[in-house]
Parts: sequence; structure tokens; C-alpha cells
Amino acid sequence: MRKRLLTLIGCALVMGTTLSGCGKTAGTAAGNEGGTEEAPKEAGENGAGVSDENGMKGADSVQNSGKGAEKEEGTKEGDSENASQDAGGSVFKIPGNAPEASDKETSGTGNGGKTAPAGEAATDTTVTQKGPFGSISLTLPAGWKVELCPMDSDSLLMGDYGICFAPEDTDFGFVEVAYWQSFGVCGTGLEEEEVTVAGHPAWKGTYDGHEYWDFICWKEPVKGVVAMTGSVEEWWEGKEEAVMEILDTLAFDPDMREGGAYVYETESENERIGLYLSLEGISPSGAMLCYNQYDKEAPTGQLQDGDDFSIEVKKDGKWEEAPIVVEGDYGFHDIAYTIFTNDTTRRELSWEWLYGELTPGEYRIRKKVMDFRGTGDYDQYEIYAYFILN
Repeated sequence: MRKRLLTLIGCALVMGTTLSGCGKTAGTAAGNEGGTEEAPKEAGENGAGVSDENGMKGADSVQNSGKGAEKEEGTKEGDSENASQDAGGSVFKIPGNAPEASDKETSGTGNGGKTAPAGEAATDTTVTQKGPFGSISLTLPAGWKVELCPMDSDSLLMGDYGICFAPEDTDFGFVEVAYWQSFGVCGTGLEEEEVTVAGHPAWKGTYDGHEYWDFICWKEPVKGVVAMTGSVEEWWEGKEEAVMEILDTLAFDPDMREGGAYVYETESENERIGLYLSLEGISPSGAMLCYNQYDKEAPTGQLQDGDDFSIEVKKDGKWEEAPIVVEGDYGFHDIAYTIFTNDTTRRELSWEWLYGELTPGEYRIRKKVMDFRGTGDYDQYEIYAYFILN
């Protein structure tokens, strides 16, 4: 699913794999062993800002499952949305007018909302969003609304998955707490300070001296978790202290993992044809292939792919082909599909018929891409999409 269009504010926060130009990872990698405790490094000139034109909305009510045969037609980035918007989404409000206080806890994948039952107060409500790199939890007081955002959610500014929250009496702007595989910042106009939030060291960054901070990036042992503000100008005054109190309740459990995630590697990109391959909607049985073509001048002909693919699994530090469950001979249709230039072409891929349901581990999909100029006149490349399953 596409991220919402974001307005550039001062100098931008970026995640390299979603840039419209080069797909390379930028900034400080999250979750790597032996990671440094330095401030996030400059990530370049291009990036997505932290203002969301749409405020805080519910997650799409229809999501890609990743199942079924690979479709013959790719989906262009400019096409209209196939999924309808759920007006409520996964947002639920925390009422504060009941006489008795009680703690509530909500955990989920962001596909449905919850409201505390009538007559029950929710002075402190704990919400948890699980994901492939660990679970994120926050505790919110009465008067705040919250949205759980799973992997591939449109509701996040730029993170992989997380939690958005805002005052209950506002219709626009929110604070996002999300896990980022890669996080980086541009230094122009940026002021940073070291802070302690939720008992852990972090960097707090503010662009152009405005009254609200733009991001809080935690260090170890919460490295990978980032808080960002989006269009909070109208309600920030008088609410900053409450926001920080909510952030002080942050809990991140890297051992509580679920689901799959795409992982960018250099083999996922080929600059000669201006293309990188990513995945969405990863499940044990399939995923959505995303051919991201960012330089229309790079190919010498028409970019094409076919039905054929293979999956490799990482064992003892080495890649080997995943076990095939098909008995006897098997094959792929000899057909070519167009990969659109300066766009993202999506194809639904099911591998269950060939590999069965994959077990937890590290995997990569290998695809062949042709730069086709004419019959017998083409260049062929191999490109990989890496992912993990929990």
C-alpha cells in the first residue's frame, strides 16, 4: 500500500527504501548488531516531510493478502485505490466521564477499533501493536484517541508499523510511534539534544526552531523505535507535557514478534535499469511484488518480467533453495509482463503451490527482469527481494 503524500517541512526525515529516486538505505540502520550510539546522520537532500494532509484516519478495510497466482497485469502507482476506507478504521477513543477508573489493554494488528464499554472509565489504557521486529506498547489517559497501524498501513508517516495518537477533541494532526528499519535525518535547520524518554536515551530533533519537536529517535535498547509529530501545530500548545507523559510509558519487546517484513539489501536494486524490488503483504504463502522504477531514462528498452521465480532460505549464514513440495515436473508460463517506468508495478505472487507455507526464517525471492529492445535484442538481470517471517 502506498504511504500518504507528505508535505516537506524544513529539512526532511527519510527512509531510503521509500524514496522516489534512489532506493538505497539512508541514515542510521535500526536493529543492527553493534550499532553506534551517534545521532542520526545526514541522509541527503530528498525526503518526505512530517506533515500529513489527511490528519489521522482509519486503516484500509481491505488489504492485500498476498495469495493467489501472480497476476498478469501489474497495478500502476497512479491508478485509483482498490480498497475502500473504513471510516472508523482502527481508531478508538478513550472516554473519561465514567465514575470508576480501570485499566484496559488492547492488542492487535490494527484491523479493527475498540471503544471502552459504556459506564467504564479508561483512565489508563494500554495499547500494543505487534510486528516483525517486536511489539510496541503505550499507555494513554482519558481524552486521547489512538490508532493501531500494522505493517503496510497507510496511516503512518514513514515507519514500518506502530501507534498513532492525538487528543480526542482534535480532527487533525497526531503523534506517531513506529518501528523503522532505517531512519535518517537531514541536518539543515536541525537542532538536536540528548534526552531520556521512557527511561531510555534518545535524540530529540527540531527543525527551524518551531515550538514542537519533529522526532525522538531512541538508542539502544529501544533502537529502531522513533516518535514523530505530524501537523500538530493547532493543538500542541498545552499538550506537549501530556504527549511526553504518554511517551514515557513506551515499552518495546523485541522478542514479541509476528508477521513478515521486507528487508532492503543492495541486491534488491539495479541502477543500470533504475529499478528496485520490494514486497508488501508478506504471509507464509505469498506476497505482493513491487517493481519500483525510479529512473525512466535508465532502461534502453521496455522492462519486462515473467512468471518464473525462485525462493532461497538462509541457513547457517548461506543461501540455498527452499525445499520444493511439488512432486514431479513443474514449469512456468513463458510470458512477459510490462514493468512501467517512473512508477511502481505490483504483482500478486503465491508460492504455496511450489514451496508450501514457509516457516519462520530469512528468505529472498529471485526474479529475472529483461530490458527488452526487440526480438533477440535484450539484456537480462537478476534482482532479489529479501524478507523475514516470524
